[in-house]
Amino acid sequence: MKKTFVSHAFFVLALLMVPASALGYRFHYRAADYHSEPRFDRNCLSSVDVSVMGGSTKNGRNGDKNKTDLLNIYGAHNMHRLGEGIQNLDPLNIDDAILINLMAQPNNGNFGKVQFSGKFKYLGVDVTLTQNFCNGFFAQVVLPVHRLEVSNVAFTDISPSTGLPNINSAEWTQFLARFDNILTRHGVSKAATKETNIGDIVVYGGWTYNNDTIDYLDFLDVTIKSGLSIPTARERKSTHAFSIPGGYNGHVGIPLSFDMALGLYDWFTFGAHVGGQFFLKHDVHARMKTHADQNGFIKLASGKAREDLGNLWDIGTYVKADHIFGGFSLMVGYNYTAQEDTTLAVEDTDVFTDLIVNSDEMLKKWRMHTVSVAAEYDFAQEGQCWNPKLGIFYNHPVAGKRIFNTNTIGGNAGLNITWKF
Repeated sequence: MKKTFVSHAFFVLALLMVPASALGYRFHYRAADYHSEPRFDRNCLSSVDVSVMGGSTKNGRNGDKNKTDLLNIYGAHNMHRLGEGIQNLDPLNIDDAILINLMAQPNNGNFGKVQFSGKFKYLGVDVTLTQNFCNGFFAQVVLPVHRLEVSNVAFTDISPSTGLPNINSAEWTQFLARFDNILTRHGVSKAATKETNIGDIVVYGGWTYNNDTIDYLDFLDVTIKSGLSIPTARERKSTHAFSIPGGYNGHVGIPLSFDMALGLYDWFTFGAHVGGQFFLKHDVHARMKTHADQNGFIKLASGKAREDLGNLWDIGTYVKADHIFGGFSLMVGYNYTAQEDTTLAVEDTDVFTDLIVNSDEMLKKWRMHTVSVAAEYDFAQEGQCWNPKLGIFYNHPVAGKRIFNTNTIGGNAGLNITWKF
């Protein structure tokens, strides 16, 4: 008996040392996935859950909530003013001279502006491992792994064809001919990107409560958890204009989560979720605006700043037809996700000003509304130690602002293990 207990204890400890997926991960570039149901309150229960999802899109929503090209969610790039505020431009260098000549041209509507487009692909594997102790308390360790790709990068010139300057002006055509060279000189690229990364590891502690003795209800379940998001993912690359961070860009986060579910009629479940994540400030090296009229992903100047990442909020609800045919269940859910404005406190005030830097559309709040559908089969049987389950799901963003419209489809597999010491 003692030997069995020790072997089981080491197995549980090994599970807890393996990172697992963050159910609370929320990014502007993918549809939010539906929330997990409250935790079972069973002493020493161990759970392993693996979720795989993917999707792609060429579309997004801009600050006015309208659909637009993927890389146009922050509006047109103003190349006419790209060189404004850049120090030490050398008029004897061909690329710097082009910037100087372009900036000298007067304004004429959309002169010198381009709209970027592209394609985004997402593939993620989330693994969640959870260990119950006693009296409803549990621990959870979380790890996401993503593959993020931005491809087919192109732009459309929206400069006017009439008036001066215009689409045919020599200063503008010279800029377009040397576009990549100008960016290279200032250490940035507009090329496609593709990277596979481990996300930010999240460690939770929580408490769960199950009650199946309430009048007029089959059950009432509640789970509360909080923890620490550890910045193990790579940060955004300042050398790649369309780089996407693998996590929360180096920030330590403090997630909070409340989940509730109630059952009726032996088959109907209603669930709700409220959550948030708060971040500690973090020093970053970032591309920043040097002129109020600059806009978009591409900026020539970079420097150090203290980043205050906007708080994340999410509210969700779902209804579930639970075990309607054996272990088969169906679910439909809605999720609202929002991140508040991010602000930067610049270090080099000779080059940057906080007011101009923080006018960047890329730092402004984003919002996302997602509808999810899912199907699951639970193989659990009474008295069985190992209880697996399988599911599929689809997440569709129906509205929002400053987001990628990435539908995601995927599947998950879980295993609940009841230890019999």
